[in-house]
Amino acid sequence: MDFNSLMEKAYEDYFNSLAEGKGALSFAKFVEVLS
Repeated sequence: MDFNSLMEKAYEDYFNSLAEGKGALSFAKFVEVLS
């Protein structure tokens, strides 16, 4: 999977989680994916 696909997936997961009220947990995971 290339970087752009990975970012797209991460954003998707992040915003889906936000919608479900799990924003804080998801954001930590999102940052982890970026690092």
